[in-house]
Amino acid sequence: MRTLSELSVSFTLLAVLTLAGCGGPSTPVPVSGDIYLLRGEWRGDYSSAQSGRSGTIIFHLEATSDTAHGDVMMVPSDPIGTQPSPGTPPNVNQTRPQPLTISFVRAAGGGITGRLDPYRDPECACLLTTTFTGRLKGDVVEGTFVSFHQEMGRKTEGRWRAERVKPGP
Repeated sequence: MRTLSELSVSFTLLAVLTLAGCGGPSTPVPVSGDIYLLRGEWRGDYSSAQSGRSGTIIFHLEATSDTAHGDVMMVPSDPIGTQPSPGTPPNVNQTRPQPLTISFVRAAGGGITGRLDPYRDPECACLLTTTFTGRLKGDVVEGTFVSFHQEMGRKTEGRWRAERVKPGP
């Protein structure tokens, strides 16, 4: 029998393989500023101790484009396999990894800022808006994010990190 942690890792890997199997992420993302700093393929992860959520970041920017392609895969804190209380049907949206769309990214002076498209929180079904900031150092970018629950008026914070994938031989 698998533990919840093992299930969470399995679903994260499945989500990444699903995105990769489809030829990579396909959501267009407007990029502005020093876009040459973000060229290439980036892969990483994010997590929030407050929400218990974690996920995968995939981002790709062509050398001659001002539009990248990228997605974030959110893995809920309560992965599939958790039993609801007796008599309560499971909330399928609360237990499945959810793809989130990156709305825009700006790179300037070694800093990265951006936003995700608004999405529904799988636990409360309230609308979330998420912004992120980070610092680029060579082939690594890391920073923080803030998700604001519009209906509940509260914030959740977390950390993220991505590395540029080195081209193969």
